[in-house]
This record gives sequence, C-alpha cells and structure tokens, in this order.
Amino acid sequence: MGITADATSNGGTWRVRIRSSAGDVLGAGILLGSETVLTCAHVIPDDGLPVPATEVLVELVEVHEARPVPARVAAGCWVPQRSDGCGDVALLRLGRPQPAEHAAPLYRLPPVLGRPVWMGGFPKGLDNGHYLRAKTAGRVGPRAEWVGLDPKSPRDVVRKGFSGAGVEDEATRHVIGMVVSRYDDPVDVPPAERLSVSYMIPVETIVRHLPVVHRWVRGDPGVDRPLVSPLTTGGVQDIGFAQRLAIWLRREPLTGRAGIADVETVVIEDDDHARYEALSRAITLADRELSGGGPDEAVSAAPHGTVPPLGSVDLAIDVTKRTDTEVALRVADRMDLRSPGDTSPLSRVRANAVPLTIVAVGVDRARDPEALVGFMKLLADRGSRLLLVFRDPHSSGLRAAERLFRPEAARIDAWLDELAGRVALAADREHETAERGVRRSSLSDAEDATALRINLTRLRSDPELRSHRIVAKLAAFERSVRAVAERAEETLKVIDAQQPAVQELKWQLVSYTAMLGAKAESERAELIPLHRAAVRLLAEVPCDLPEARRAVDRFVAAVHTPPEGEAP
Repeated sequence: MGITADATSNGGTWRVRIRSSAGDVLGAGILLGSETVLTCAHVIPDDGLPVPATEVLVELVEVHEARPVPARVAAGCWVPQRSDGCGDVALLRLGRPQPAEHAAPLYRLPPVLGRPVWMGGFPKGLDNGHYLRAKTAGRVGPRAEWVGLDPKSPRDVVRKGFSGAGVEDEATRHVIGMVVSRYDDPVDVPPAERLSVSYMIPVETIVRHLPVVHRWVRGDPGVDRPLVSPLTTGGVQDIGFAQRLAIWLRREPLTGRAGIADVETVVIEDDDHARYEALSRAITLADRELSGGGPDEAVSAAPHGTVPPLGSVDLAIDVTKRTDTEVALRVADRMDLRSPGDTSPLSRVRANAVPLTIVAVGVDRARDPEALVGFMKLLADRGSRLLLVFRDPHSSGLRAAERLFRPEAARIDAWLDELAGRVALAADREHETAERGVRRSSLSDAEDATALRINLTRLRSDPELRSHRIVAKLAAFERSVRAVAERAEETLKVIDAQQPAVQELKWQLVSYTAMLGAKAESERAELIPLHRAAVRLLAEVPCDLPEARRAVDRFVAAVHTPPEGEAP
C-alpha cells in the first residue's frame, strides 16, 4: 500500500479486536478517547436483555504488550439494527483506561463515489488481522444510511471478523466510517457475474445515532448552522418547491457530459418564508448527521415527494458576506483536500476532483457575487453539482450565473441526438415485448416509447433549450428513457427464463386434456372450466408461473378424481 512498516494512523493503535470471555473473536472496534470503544451492536452477544450486559474482552492489537481489557456496553449507547436497516452501533466502556494518544482520528468526510479506503479485521484463521482495500460506492439501504464499498479484488470483501472495523481514507489516513456488513449474490448466479459488496456506516451517521461520539470527531459539519431546520411537524407550506428540491437531490449526477454543468438556480426573496423553510427542511433531511434529530413525524407526515434521500447534500453553505476564498476554504476543509506546494484554499480545490452536491445560499449577498459565481464555475468543472440560491431576482450575480452556466448549443444538440437514438432503441425493445405477447395493460401507468417520442419533440422546442435550466429537464428525460428500456429488457429476460417451465406445463396440460374423451359428459362439464383457467394463465406473457402451476395441478387432480360414488 506504500505505507512503511512503522507508519500507522495515530500509531494504528486505535484498532481493536473484540473477543468473548471464552476467547472467540467476535469482531473489531475503534478506540475513542481512553475508556471507550466504538463497534457494531451485532458484534456483542445477545443475552436477551434490552441492553446486553455480557462482558467482552478488548485488545489493542497494535499496542506493544497491551493486555486484554474487560468491557461492557455503555449506558445509553446501544442502538441495535432496526427493521429498516438503520442503526447497528454501540459504545463499550472499558474496565481499565488506556492511553488517550492511541485513540482514532474520526473525521467527517463525505463518502463520495470512488474514494480509496482500506480496513483491517480479524477473520477466522487470521486472528492477528488482515487488511482489505476498496473504493466507496455510494449510498445504499432503505434510508441510505450505509455506504457501499467496492472491493479492489474479489478477495477484498469483508467477512465475519471485520464488523466494527474502522474504514480509513487512504489519502488522509482519517477514519471515515465503520464496517457493518456485506452482500453476496445467490450461488445460482454465474461466478463471472456474481456480486459481492461490503458496507460501512459513515462517521456522520454514527454521530447521529450516538451523539456522545461528537467529542471525538474532527472536521466541520456539512450544513452551516443558519440553514438547519428544527424539523417541526407543522408541515410544508410550499409543497411544489419542496418537491422540486427533492427531485433535484434525488437525481443521479451527470456522467459523461463534459462541458455541461449540473447547476440549478433558484430565487428565494427575503419575505418568502414558506420557500426558505422548504429549502432549510430539505437540506436538514438530506444531511446524514442532522436527519433523524427531529421527530419521526417530520418524515412520515411529510407531503408526498418532499423528502430527499439521506446523504444527498454533501455541503450546505450560507455564503452571505463571504469571499470566494472563504467559501473555497470551507469546501477544501469539508473534503480534506490536499495540494502539493501551494496550500491556499483555491489551489487545494483546483488540484482535486470535487464530486460534491453543494447548496450555496445567498450568492448575491456574498462579498463579491460575481467572483463567487466564478468560483462556483470552478467547482462545477471539478465535478460538483450545485444548487445556487439567490435572494434578489434582479441581481447581477444571478444574471452572471445564467450566462456562465449556459451550456454550449452544440453539446445540448448532441445530447438530444443521443437521446433520440436511445428512444428508438427503447421503442424497438418495447415492440419486441409486444410481439412476444406482452399486453399493453402490463405497461400501464408508466411512460412508453410513444410518450417518449412526444416528450422528445417538446424538448427540442422548449423555450429554455439554450438556458442552463434545460439540463435538469434533459437529465429527467434521460432517466425516463432508461426506465422504459430497462423495463422492456427485464420483461424479455423474464419471458426467456420462463419459457422452459411454461412449455413443460403446456405439454402436461395437453397430455391430460387427451383423457377428457374418455370421460362422461357430466364429468367433462366439471373439468372444462378448470382446463380453460389453466390455458388462460399459461397464455399470459409474462406468465404468473406459481398460479399457472396451481391451475394445471387442479386440473390434473380433477382428471384423476373418480366420479362421486365410484370406487377409485
């Protein structure tokens, strides 16, 4: 890994191995301070109590001559995994303090796509530790609390003994998360296609579940304090704007669109409290550390489509009265960016990719709005998605942003031409499903190829075609095209996979239908409805195989059943 034998993160001495009292390895942990260890809740044996009282042994594996220390779950620091996949964190209180210099450097770092990390655990047979490398792969799970870790090789997937291990950022050597689980495709998936992924819980999510961990965390929070919403349950007044924000935050970043910035500009005037509240609420709900701090009703009772994905905002800045250099420092510190030689904030940004989703509020109230808009262009060029909020609809800063982020006409035209080709391919696949017998009813309530053609024509004549606002519309349309194509492709795969089983059931039905001729007319009258039901189900494309199989079985059983009063 290019790390010298004696070079470790904070001595590497924060790495902990957790054993049962019998000496079995249970998992890993992270030393915080002198008396506390962070680990996964599922690492600690369940003794049936609301909070486990089981004593475990903690070993500082990289501290020379360190002795095992007894530990138990600390009061109020037990968050088992819930049914929705959230949680699974715990703090252990050590029975004997350890030197504080061994503690881990926890750091708030956005788990952006493709960031190299490594982790050390204690799998079976390797009790002294084993190290794996991976790259962060984006948020996963029902509430996106977990972050995927793509292994560098198939051998670099975590296994039992890694739960609770610290995940280190390879560039900065900061601990940015904790290993929690893994996923493997079923064994019937071909080995060449089989997927194995590891998962971690980011530091900010850990702090949300265990606020006491805050004292051991470095790095600035992702949201400036003036932008934090109390998440009251009073409801959202500007539902339309809240939905617009959620759609933008939910959208995947543009890829392969060089020269096209993914930027949204909005205006919230000083007296528009409803719109500002919707913005603050969206930012707070999207932040890993803040979301969940208010009542659950803030999410469950929210109007449809107004809750953005957790982790969809990496940085929200109030740029009022700030210079571009001050904002650059905030961005560089948030990502812990480094640059060789010149360490000024602007140089740190220029020297690195910055794949963040950033909300900047009060752009036209900055010290020099046009200079700040220029810096925002630099962020967009380095890979950031930007939501720029202006307070005055007539400000020079807003006009500068609209000019600066206007995409080149040739690039938009090329994108439209590419989309036209993808619409044609989606239409071909959809036509193929129709030829295979798929009925239009199975595609109801969703866009089809005909709707895509109509919408593409509308986009070509959209009044905002030469404005930066067309980017959001094209991105949304691209997602619709992909959905139609994927739906048709999946339908064809299902049909192909079902064909052998459907053919076998049809042959079985034909063979038993031949026996109807030997039946009395009264018997045939009872069997014919069962036969028709089986034929109808087998004719559907795609076929409901379980129901069709039951229908065929009912018909076969009825054919074998002797008439009432007749001996079998």
